[in-house]
Amino acid sequence: IGVAMQVSEKTPLQLGVNRTENRFCLRAANDEFTFVNRLTPLPQLDYRICTTEDMRSLHMLMTQQSLWDGLKEQEFKVLHSLLEEPVWRVPHTELPESLNESAICDYSESAIAMGLGHIVINEFWQENIGDFTVDKARFPTLKDTIDVLHRRGFKVVLTIQPFISTDSANFKDAVKRKLLIYERHSERSIPALTRYKSSSSAGVLDITNNASVPWLLEKLQRLKEEYGVQSFYLDLGTGYNLPHY
Repeated sequence: IGVAMQVSEKTPLQLGVNRTENRFCLRAANDEFTFVNRLTPLPQLDYRICTTEDMRSLHMLMTQQSLWDGLKEQEFKVLHSLLEEPVWRVPHTELPESLNESAICDYSESAIAMGLGHIVINEFWQENIGDFTVDKARFPTLKDTIDVLHRRGFKVVLTIQPFISTDSANFKDAVKRKLLIYERHSERSIPALTRYKSSSSAGVLDITNNASVPWLLEKLQRLKEEYGVQSFYLDLGTGYNLPHY
């Protein structure tokens, strides 16, 4: 049997695990960090439980419910291939220099025997997190490498994130355009900073700003056209990665 719980996005959800054996606890509660904006007069836990005969049918049902109805036919095909085909992620390390074209090709050779699918390249294809451009020093011929992967039968996925390192040229541009999450009570003048993986200081794109998504999509479209990338993996991090003020 397949079982899923779907919680309303308006619920100020808090989740507790490992307090009791084989159980978890859900509750709705406002606080002064994550749920400062009150979407309902009182905290309300609004959820539904979905069941099907098996996990596969449950997965397909939940996927169809959450799909944006503006997807094109080709985008549907790519999405379903990500759900149905193996996804191979190049092993992650904390050292950006460990990821290069040779490492990607070597990993794809070992994955061929286990079945073709998608090769996911971690965020170190950039010099700085949030560059959204290829690090030419470590990937001087990435287009050729991706062409090799395509000939082997793989599709290529680049990892991106809403975080922009203060070392990235995009950080200055994003601040100028007011595309980042800002400190509370700063009148959108001081970007709220946080840490994210290899970046000790980074801002976060504010997707509630109508200009942020088009700004990002323009950069991703350039990558698709220049390198033939089929899709992107959006690594959102966790709540702990968000600015704490």
